[in-house]
Amino acid sequence: MNRAVRLVIALYPRHVRDRYGPEIADLLSHSRRPLRDLADVARCALAERVQALTYARLRPHVNATTGLIAAPVAFAGAYLMLYTLCAWTFAAVAAAAGASVTAGSARIVPAAAALPVAAGAIWLAGRARLPFTSALAPAGLTVGALTVMLLVTDVGRWPVAAAVGAWGVTTGALSTVAVALVRRGRRSRAVLTMAFGGILACELAIAVYGLSVFGSVGVAVAAYPVTSLGIDPGLMGDPTGRVADAMTILPALLTSCTAYALGLATTRQTGGRTTVATQRGAA
Repeated sequence: MNRAVRLVIALYPRHVRDRYGPEIADLLSHSRRPLRDLADVARCALAERVQALTYARLRPHVNATTGLIAAPVAFAGAYLMLYTLCAWTFAAVAAAAGASVTAGSARIVPAAAALPVAAGAIWLAGRARLPFTSALAPAGLTVGALTVMLLVTDVGRWPVAAAVGAWGVTTGALSTVAVALVRRGRRSRAVLTMAFGGILACELAIAVYGLSVFGSVGVAVAAYPVTSLGIDPGLMGDPTGRVADAMTILPALLTSCTAYALGLATTRQTGGRTTVATQRGAA
């Protein structure tokens, strides 16, 4: 019963809890009909909470959520522009050198376009002003990434949704662990956790897509490194590159979103101030 009382009191806004919390707890502890009174207090607490939700308080969270959902759209646009620029540059250099552009040499173009976008995502995350990170940031990125993929592809929409959803759940768990490590002053471990864990999250997402669409374990395991690094697709039994064609920008998009989530989690932005900035001010 004591736990139930504490939970109900926690539903009140902070200013109500600080002023009336002990009194409400005392009344509930001496109540002759505890369950009914507990339900009445919970109803009143929720009513107070709704009244306390003004637009001024919600605006930072609304703006942050909008920014998180829009970030994958920006990453996708930047990737497509860099991809086009790299392809033109690569073709121009090859023509100037009197060489022909082969399918094997052209495979490095996606990696050349994706890496700068991922680096820019980390830079942007370090300068973002978001009131929350942890599991909510990957959730917003998941919605944005799924929206982008549903707009740019008409093949395997359900596998794409499953892949992006798997990425969101995994990255949310990683971000929660990373934020906890940063709060304990273990930022290096947080960075390593997000770096290696982020690669595994992308690998898991692409594996889910590969298994759903192609039903091949070899494709599921090798698709992410092959499509991201420009490796010969024949190594995973796909000499024609049909896997990369079906995935379109999914590997590059998830890589950029992972980099952004990494930056948000390891700088631990809360209330517009970053841990890094706080540490510099203390120094």
